Formats: sequence, structure tokens, C-alpha cells
Amino acid sequence: HTQSGKLHIMAERPTKKQRSSMVNWRDAKEARPEMEKHFKTLAAQFVKYIQESYEWPDVGVERLEKMLDYTVPGGKYNRGLLCIWTAIDTCKMKGKEFDEKTELLSVVLAWCVEILQACFLVSDDVMDSSVTRRGKPCWYKIPEVGMDAVNDALILESFLFFLIEKYFSGEQYVALMKLFHDVSLKTQMGQMLDTMSEKAKGKEGIFDKFNMKYYTRIITYKTAFYSFYLPAASALIACNIVDSSALKACEEICVAMGVKFQIQDDYLDCYGDPEHIGKVGTDIFDHKCTWLLVIALQMMNEGQRKTLEANYGNGIEDKKAEQTIKELYKELDLEKVYEKQEADSLQQCTALIQKYSKILPAETFDRLLKKIHKRSK
Repeated sequence: HTQSGKLHIMAERPTKKQRSSMVNWRDAKEARPEMEKHFKTLAAQFVKYIQESYEWPDVGVERLEKMLDYTVPGGKYNRGLLCIWTAIDTCKMKGKEFDEKTELLSVVLAWCVEILQACFLVSDDVMDSSVTRRGKPCWYKIPEVGMDAVNDALILESFLFFLIEKYFSGEQYVALMKLFHDVSLKTQMGQMLDTMSEKAKGKEGIFDKFNMKYYTRIITYKTAFYSFYLPAASALIACNIVDSSALKACEEICVAMGVKFQIQDDYLDCYGDPEHIGKVGTDIFDHKCTWLLVIALQMMNEGQRKTLEANYGNGIEDKKAEQTIKELYKELDLEKVYEKQEADSLQQCTALIQKYSKILPAETFDRLLKKIHKRSK
């Protein structure tokens, strides 16, 4: 996309020459600019549809173009690329060629996943009063946008359903609509539980509620479904695997990986080097229900519990309280517990991948597991 924020985009599907399967999708450096080329085309198709079907005025068209270009591209595209990689490995498993049609459909779905992510991020930034996102001001922070961002998030969701309708039909269309609606709802409910835990500071008995079941439910719904299951399941459907047993197996593996990933996130929020992970941890300040907190609550004595209750979630101003909690975690030797959980979750995920290797592309999940196991950022 160009400096001005305008999308100089073609209105129709990419020609064969532009979408040659020579792209090495495994190489993220090569794949990202390739994905962005496709995005310009998909955004142009949506804009053209609005412009022509709704007889939309130029000022509205420009606003829509600017919003799409500002909010959707610019991430790492990990979720989108997972979708493409799963499609490549599924074709390989089935002994079929990853041809241009499958490539295009998997790229469209990769963008549907990324657009849903953008929709969540635009909303999250408003709820969290965030200032920057992906190295630039949050969309709602743009002076002429403000709270209009709430409606923009809804438009983004409509954009992804427009793409599914444009590129898919029959059984695939039905399966994808069901998948995206289902995962959206699950993520929204996970977000609701997560924000409730932040607002629960000082409520009677709140630390009794923060148990492993409650925690696992938050992270499964808030993170695992849309970050792991959605990209992988979308790719299976693009490759004509729509039966519920395969999708259920995919869900089982992806949820286990998503839980592992989020536990790592919680750990890095507290123990990671901000320089290395690219952000300063805020979970303790924010009264988040995290894996570390839940494990600490299981292990601590009464005196430690009183210390925790007095210092957990005291806000960003109280640096001393955060330090007290970190020292408490050290006393409980949570790093050792975390290392055991890393090893156990590796075993669990490996066993699941093995279990379903006849019906799912084990290669995708093996690569993904290798990538996330023992990650440090």
C-alpha cells in the first residue's frame, strides 16, 4: 500500500501471471509482500461492490479504502500463513497438487482470518484505551475517526463474509460461514470473561474463582480458537475436507497448542525481557487471570495469600506491588513448574498429532509445535 494510505488496486482477480505458484509460501519474508498484493485486490473488489451496488459517494469510498488499508495489513500474518501452510500440507497428504485455484482460495481465507483479527484489534484498542498498534497510532486515535472505529470493526467483519460469499459456494460455503461465525462468537465470549477478570479487583472471593478450569476456559475461547483452529480448519475446508470428524480432530490439536502458546505468553509477560519480547508486561498490574496466578494460588500458604491479595492488580503506578508479586512467584519456584508444563504440553501435543496423522497433515502441526515450543518471545 502507498504512502498516502490510498489503495492503488486492481478491481478484478489476479491474472495467472501475477499468482504463479512459484511463491515460496514457507518463507515468511517472501510470503508477506505476496500476501499484501493479494490484499489490495480483495479490498478493491469489496470497495467496487460497495461503490457500484450501493451507488456510494466518493467521500464514502475514500473513507472505506483508508480504513481497510490502515487497519488490516501490517501485521506478521502468522495466522494467515498458517492457513496457507495447512493447505499446502493437506494437498501433499492427499497426493494432490497445490494448484493455482487452491492457492488462491487459501490466500483468500488467510485474509479472512487476518481481517477477523483486525476486527478484534480495532475493538480491543478502543476497550483498552490503547495508544499504538503495529508501530502507529491506533485507528480510533486518528482525530477524524474516534468512536466511529466501533462501526468500522463491524464493517471489517462484513468484509470477510463478503469474501467467503464471493469465492466459495455449496458445502464449502456453508462450512466456512459456520466456522467463522462459531469462532467469532467463541472469541467474543472469551474476551468478555477476560475483561471481567481485570475489572474484578477487590471483589469478595475473586481469587477463589481464579482456578485452572476458569483460566483454561478464558484462553481456549479468547486465543486458541481464532489463532490456531480457525486458520487450520479454514485450510482443510478449502481442500474439501468438511467432515466433522476431521474438523473435531483439528480442534483438539489446535486448542492444545493454543493453550500451550497462551501459557507461554503469560510466563513471558512476567519473566521475559521487554527488549526481547517487544512489550512491557502488564498482567500483574491489570489483575489478569494468568497461568502463573492460578498455579501460585494452588501452592501458596495463608500468609502468602494475604500478600498476593494486597498487591495483585494495583495498577501501573504501583511498581513496588508488582515487584512483591514477582518475589512471591520466585519463592514458589514457578519457573520450575513452568518448565515441567512446557515438557508435558509438548508430549500432549505430539501424542495428538500422532493420533490423527491419518486424517490431518501432521507436517503442519509438527512444524507449528517446533516453532512455539520453548519460544522466548
